[in-house]
Amino acid sequence: MCPFGEHAQTRWVLLYTTNTLWEAEIVVGYLRSHGIGAVLVPQVDTTRALTVGELAIAKVYVPSALYLEAAHLLEEYRLQQ
Repeated sequence: MCPFGEHAQTRWVLLYTTNTLWEAEIVVGYLRSHGIGAVLVPQVDTTRALTVGELAIAKVYVPSALYLEAAHLLEEYRLQQ
């Protein structure tokens, strides 16, 4: 099953990578709250149920047409932290 669901025909680009799943979920939520259809693709080591560290990479993808706007929002988010 494609992690991008009904948007499988959209060209997606990697915006952000982290090794904490919760952080990626926050970034996706922030982007979505600003109208960017971000998608989270977790690569968690399910055999050990790790959610942090090098075995729990999480990637945030955005539509390529919205990449610059999403990058600006991500920078804005980081400055607020």
